[in-house]
This record gives sequence, C-alpha cells and structure tokens, in this order.
Amino acid sequence: MNVVTVYLRIYADALRQALAGIRKNAWTLLLPIVILEANQFATALVVGALGRLGSFVVWAVWAAAASCYLYFLGEVVAKSRVRLDEFGRSFGVYFWSVANLMFVFWIASLLIELIPRSSFDFGELLKYAALILLNATPEVIYQRGSRGGLETIQRSVQFLQENWIEWGIPNLLILAGFYFLPPSPLAMFGTLGQLLTPVVEGALLHLVMVFRGHLFAALAGTSHRQRMYRWRSSGAA
Repeated sequence: MNVVTVYLRIYADALRQALAGIRKNAWTLLLPIVILEANQFATALVVGALGRLGSFVVWAVWAAAASCYLYFLGEVVAKSRVRLDEFGRSFGVYFWSVANLMFVFWIASLLIELIPRSSFDFGELLKYAALILLNATPEVIYQRGSRGGLETIQRSVQFLQENWIEWGIPNLLILAGFYFLPPSPLAMFGTLGQLLTPVVEGALLHLVMVFRGHLFAALAGTSHRQRMYRWRSSGAA
C-alpha cells in the first residue's frame, strides 16, 4: 500500500471522527459566530468606556473568548458531550495560554516598530510568519496543555517541522476552499441569506477545527514509519 493511500485514510478517519463528535454536540456548530459576536460586543463596550486605556482589557476579552472556544473545541475532539452550563469555566481554562502567546506577539510588534522605516513592511512579514509558524498553536494549547507563550511557539514550530507535508496539504486545500468560496453564497435568499451566511461559515470553520484536532492527535508524537506500520498492520488501510 502506498503513502498516498495511507494518508488519505488518515485524513478520512480524522473527518469521520470530527463528524461523529459534532453529531454528538451539534449545538457547538453555532459557537464560532456566537463567540465572535459576543467578543465584538464586549470589545465595543470596553473601547467605548475606556478608549485607548482599554487596550489591555480588550486583549483580556479576546483571550477569554479564545479560551472559551478552545475549551469546547477540545471537549468535542475528546469525544465528550459538552453542555451550555460549562461556559463559565471555559473562559479561564486556556486564558493564560492565549494571553501569554498574545504577549509574545505584542513584544515582537513593538520590536518591529523600532526598525527604521523602509519600503519593506516587517509588520506584514510578522503576520505571515505567525500564520505559518503558529498554525498549530490552537491544537498545541488544548491538546498539549502549553501555557507559556514561547513554549507554545516552540511546540508549534517543532510539530510543523516534523509534519509540514502531512499537516500542510489538507490545511492548504481547506484554505483554498474558503478562499474560492463565493463572498455571499446565500445571496439568493435575500436578507435571510445575509444573516445565515456568517452562521454557515462559522459552522464550516468549526468542522475544520475539529477535523484539525483529530488530525493533530493522529500526527503528533508519531513518525511517518509508525503511521505506515499502524495502518498496514491493523488492516485499516
């Protein structure tokens, strides 16, 4: 059995587990849009009340929102049944993990501002570098329990170094799918379609994140040879 077939089986198994977990917790498909809207509302309140002085409070709001989503995402990937009454504790579970990562990114941004102005935009370089090198940080935080900002970055980079092809191919295909998705896929339904579009996009994003969680679990801590042996010897491939 060749390498392509084995990895297609691994991707298919990750998708199957993702669908099974979401089926058990279908309401979590609404999480991305609900948390995003709540986060924007809370941010607007903070900015309106404190202005520029509220920047750190805004960061705290973002970190709490990210912690909330990562908590429920982790529970779905772990095949647990999650309940609405867990919202209270979800805001603090990964708060410091996210906040510490944001702090490192903020320090890097400050250092870039000290660089003399030139035609080259180092700020954009930092964003693209973060998008690539920190791609696996959500999974590192909620599956590996990483808390320190530098620790999270190091583990994410290490994972990508070991699995950049296996992880990169499906993620690039998913990114391309979102990129080529029509800007208003439900425009034919008028106002209702405009209201439903972010909900549908959020649900798709949630499915992708759960899939990534299962794929990360399958790849992390195992070598290419171990995966090939496992799938061949088990008869699953």
